[in-house]
Amino acid sequence: RCFPHVINIAVTTAIEQMKAMPLSPESSAQNSQYAKILTGDLIKKVRQLVTACRASGQWREDLRNTISDGNDRGIWELRVVELLKDVDTRWSSLFLMIDQVLELYSAIGSFLSQPKHSAAIGNHTLYPAELRALNDIREFLSIPHTVQELLSAEKTPTLALAMPLYERLISMLKDLHNTLPLLSPAITASISKLEEYVLLSCKSRVYGLA
Repeated sequence: RCFPHVINIAVTTAIEQMKAMPLSPESSAQNSQYAKILTGDLIKKVRQLVTACRASGQWREDLRNTISDGNDRGIWELRVVELLKDVDTRWSSLFLMIDQVLELYSAIGSFLSQPKHSAAIGNHTLYPAELRALNDIREFLSIPHTVQELLSAEKTPTLALAMPLYERLISMLKDLHNTLPLLSPAITASISKLEEYVLLSCKSRVYGLA
């Protein structure tokens, strides 16, 4: 299996684990809220937000105007771009979608609160706790995204070249346990998938001949 496909499996496994996060009776109120946000499928809510903002040419133009107006008034300094939708066949597009939503959320929130939009799509507003959880998901996704970009930069990627990157990715994800303890179950799930593939690859004659 190619590197992007294996990463896709690992990331998808982690995302599914997030939606199944257990609610422990011993958890603090903050941790319980975090788990409820994840089990409520935060990523689905982000997709719905992006779809709503792109639903018509007028709304897309209104969002661009909101960004530009805030730039002109010195409220923020944001790129004037259209929101990206992720694609099922490219997991990295999920990272790019989340990254852009977080980058532009000051303008998105202002756009959603405008009277002409609030009644129709104001329910897609992301609240502070959701934004914090989404930022954690972005930090998690940024690691496989960065490692995949390193391999993509190679003209002729081989298994021998990919194996050190798998090991580097696993190491970086293990370190992430300390940074994002509330996402530990999801991180562990992704690491397990990667280690499973590395073990199979090490047993493969293909690796020995690469």
